[in-house]
Amino acid sequence: MLVFDELKKNDLQLRLVAVMLVAGLCILLIGLWWVQVVSAHEFQSHLETQSYRSIRLPAVRGKILDREGRVLAENHPRYNLSLYLDDMRGPFDKAYGQSLKAAMARQKQLIAAAEKKLDRSLTKAERKTFALKSEQLQQMRVAARLRVAGEVVARVSEKIGEPITLDPKKFERAYETRLALPYPILPNLNEEQIARFQENYTNGLGADLELQSVRRYPLGLTAAHLLGYLQRNDESQEGEDPDFNYRLPDYRGLVGVEAGFDAQLRGRAGGESVLVNNLGYRQSENIWSQPAPGHNLVLTIDLDLQTVAETAVTSHQGAEAHAAVVVLDVRNGDVLALASSPSVDPNNYIEGFTAAEMARKDDENLRPEINRATQENYAPGSIFKPIIGLAVLESGLNPNKVFTVQADPLKPGKGCIYVGKRKIGDLAAPGDYDFRRAIMRSSNSYFIMNGLNTGIDKIIALSEKFHFGDRTGLPTRQETSGDLPSLRRIHDGWTAGDTANVCIGQGEVAVTPMQMAVAFAAIANGGKVFWPRLAARIEPQDPAAGETATNFPAGLVRDELGVSARSLRTLHSAMLAETEDPEGTGKAAVVGPGLRICGKTGTAQVQDEHNRTIGHNYWFASFAPYENPKYAVVVMVQSTTEVGFGGSICAPIAHDIYESILKKQTAPSVLAMSH
Repeated sequence: MLVFDELKKNDLQLRLVAVMLVAGLCILLIGLWWVQVVSAHEFQSHLETQSYRSIRLPAVRGKILDREGRVLAENHPRYNLSLYLDDMRGPFDKAYGQSLKAAMARQKQLIAAAEKKLDRSLTKAERKTFALKSEQLQQMRVAARLRVAGEVVARVSEKIGEPITLDPKKFERAYETRLALPYPILPNLNEEQIARFQENYTNGLGADLELQSVRRYPLGLTAAHLLGYLQRNDESQEGEDPDFNYRLPDYRGLVGVEAGFDAQLRGRAGGESVLVNNLGYRQSENIWSQPAPGHNLVLTIDLDLQTVAETAVTSHQGAEAHAAVVVLDVRNGDVLALASSPSVDPNNYIEGFTAAEMARKDDENLRPEINRATQENYAPGSIFKPIIGLAVLESGLNPNKVFTVQADPLKPGKGCIYVGKRKIGDLAAPGDYDFRRAIMRSSNSYFIMNGLNTGIDKIIALSEKFHFGDRTGLPTRQETSGDLPSLRRIHDGWTAGDTANVCIGQGEVAVTPMQMAVAFAAIANGGKVFWPRLAARIEPQDPAAGETATNFPAGLVRDELGVSARSLRTLHSAMLAETEDPEGTGKAAVVGPGLRICGKTGTAQVQDEHNRTIGHNYWFASFAPYENPKYAVVVMVQSTTEVGFGGSICAPIAHDIYESILKKQTAPSVLAMSH
């Protein structure tokens, strides 16, 4: 060959180069042999004793803001005091070694005692009976770990001045299954505890502070129902890696806008790879996918009105009242306030409930988790009469035509009407009533008679335009559709008595306060039935991120009432008299000449399965200003004890809300803007 031919020449330098090449090849071959043959077992051992663990890293949840950017839900750092078990390997092994040494010494003593007793040396088989079994060795390891961890916990407890206990079962379970993760021993430290730990536990072994982002509702009970609450959920969401060895605490929305916009608020989780040894201890880590924070949700809610609505209910009816308040912008359907009482602090679902709070939450009579503004059906009573009024006006009723209410022979000063042989009482006094006075005095007899003359078909047809019996589409997972007789129902065994019940907001009709707010907004704005809007937009947490916000359009029209402007003007005038005329039942809502209010009071009986009255639904439904309506306010209070009517119980709550609106009109506000 050419190489060997060249080597035969007497060129010393060439021979030297050739020898070096041959030597290099030999070294490479020897190295390859060493790696592939001699060291193969060692590398295989490393592969068997080291492996990667993947950890799901939750994203920072987006904020929830009111229409002016004020915070309703946010995140705050929570410091947990945790044991870092990887730092405690040395003490664990040392403690186990000491226990093993003591056990072996004890074993020698037992063998010596046995030999002395037998006066001979033990056989190999006899010595085996004294050997430590694998179960005993494992128990010694567990006991050693608990002893070391307990000493660390006791030392930390002493340094920060807080009693801390170590649960042996939980600790051992964490050691066996989550060794690569911190083990929390004291969650949610306050500033004083953090300062004491950092000052007194410097260079301490095994314990350190762990930072965690936690959902927080800074206003507590305010807007609790519409915000909803979170539930622990660490599962991977759509678009995320489904396979993880460990999952750090994460949450998902269960109800309220936390649930309706959970995908946008939650963001996208990230992932971390952790190299652990054969014992499970962390060796190194690498974040291979950064969590993508969730987006902020801006609501249409006005925090001032929301607070006033809730405060008004509490001040007039008490903190545990069964009540609801809805405030809408009649021009576009924006929800400005949505209050329900009683409620539960959503922070409790994150931090935990006390025994007293849990008992209150589970109280079947109280049911504070129910959103009474959207999630319960109520008989509307007399606040349904404006709908009946529109139907009869559209059928040609002359609003000036007088109907005489007859006296109730058994109740002096009260009227009544007979439908067939059934007598229906009237809270209004006997006498002459035109449309205006019938609305103002809430005459049952007037609306029953004219409703019967108009016919249930026309009443139901108009009611369907308001979309009673349908959900309003709020993204809260807290809605019921209410009840409204179908056209099929009214042609199948329907009676005049059934029609009479509907005409006074009883019988087979039930509504939510939100549905009534949508209806009165339509009456106020000229006949547009809007989809109520609760979410204004979704925007990135970081304005500099370059992402565009997603806006939800306002003023989406669901339906048109198709009634005449004349009928609406007649109804508006009658509802204005409800609050301004000396005979009106809604005078308690009046706030002054700066804001004239059109209203309707109502009271409906609540009956049990035996048709016994067990309580009442009290209502005040309204809109203002009369000249140019902007706001619809609906108040509902349910009571089993209080005696009164909608004007005395609910109108004062509406008064406080309208008073707040009047004050806001004197200063620039997002509330006064049309969106």
